[in-house]
Amino acid sequence: MSKNWKKKLLSGLSLSVAALTLAACGNNDSADNGGNAEDNQAAETSLKLWVTTDSKKFYEDGLKDFNDENPNIKVEVIETEDAKAQENVKKDPSAAADVFALPHDQLGQLVDSGVIQEIPEQFATQIKDEQIESAVVGAEYKGKMYAFPYGIESQVLYYNKDLLSEEDVKSYEDITSKATMGMNLKAVDAYKTAPLFMSVGDHLFGESGEDVTGTDWNNDKGVAVLQWIADQNDNSGFVNVGDDTISKFASGDIASFESGPWDKAKAIEAIGEDKLGISVYPTINIGGEDVQQKAFLGVKLYAVNAVPSGEDTNRLAAAYKLAAYLSGAHFQEIQFKDASRNIIPSNKEIQTADYVTNDELANAVVTMSGSDYSVVMPKIPEMNNFWTASAAVLSDVYNGKITPDQFQEKLDQLVKDISGQ
Repeated sequence: MSKNWKKKLLSGLSLSVAALTLAACGNNDSADNGGNAEDNQAAETSLKLWVTTDSKKFYEDGLKDFNDENPNIKVEVIETEDAKAQENVKKDPSAAADVFALPHDQLGQLVDSGVIQEIPEQFATQIKDEQIESAVVGAEYKGKMYAFPYGIESQVLYYNKDLLSEEDVKSYEDITSKATMGMNLKAVDAYKTAPLFMSVGDHLFGESGEDVTGTDWNNDKGVAVLQWIADQNDNSGFVNVGDDTISKFASGDIASFESGPWDKAKAIEAIGEDKLGISVYPTINIGGEDVQQKAFLGVKLYAVNAVPSGEDTNRLAAAYKLAAYLSGAHFQEIQFKDASRNIIPSNKEIQTADYVTNDELANAVVTMSGSDYSVVMPKIPEMNNFWTASAAVLSDVYNGKITPDQFQEKLDQLVKDISGQ
């Protein structure tokens, strides 16, 4: 990071009271975004907005109300891969977008590198008032608010209603005794499997998710998780799956599997909409105790990059105003209803709307977003250590490369590897 753009960033953040008032006046629950835009924003301002691939048309259509109410703010919509947001922004912050979409687990890296700053208090207060608690957690880092939540994402249980009933899918043991569950334990994806440790009450980076030395998997409960994974080799109702998950679901080789909203269309294509059931995660028996299986919760965010604005407080104020609009109730409603997006809202009001509560997938994800069913994925940079290290240990346990007498030793080392110690 060059000293020049660091100075530019800091000077750009020296907002006047008038500019901050302008940015805060937007009403996110409707197309009314600050009254008379010409009075508030006399000079024309141009912004770049980075959005996920294949979504440009949706944003251009969805921003019509914002554009009408703010004729002096010109928004250029550019498609990028939001999974690479922090990488792309950090390459050259001055040339990057004013507002960009990103998954919340990248927030820590962006804050620590100085690319994004704490957002003005007006917006932080509004976010806390309007967004669900887990979304607020996803937008915060080290006790401060840095971004605007606009949706949530969690895995759910997909099942074939011809093979399993609503009662059956309440527990993993019933699922695997009466039919089958597909999961990949030969080549573990830590995103899907590692939350088993949180299911038994252990922590990843402490209760806050930000304590580098707070991972406590190397205890009796952690050992029980590894034993559960090893035991699936002898579970006739467990089927190891990989890239063939959907095809095995279609053939009936598996009656259920856990995945995210991105697989709903494929699951419908596999067995038909009438047969497809969607539910929250089941309970699971680990170490002789029935616990609620948990998933990682992802929060979708918009962040404001102050660097391109420099000393132009009007541009920076407009960027905050745009981010607030995009994360507001009105925009969350239209993005949920749009078939090309169908993003589960994080806004409290929108989550209670009939069109959300009557949607089986949305209802399951909203329930999964509660702390009883999920853990907000930690966002500290040390997560880079977590993915590969944990996946290797969990896979090796299932594949017999790590035996029960080695479980404690391997967990001790894993905790050190995760913390980077």
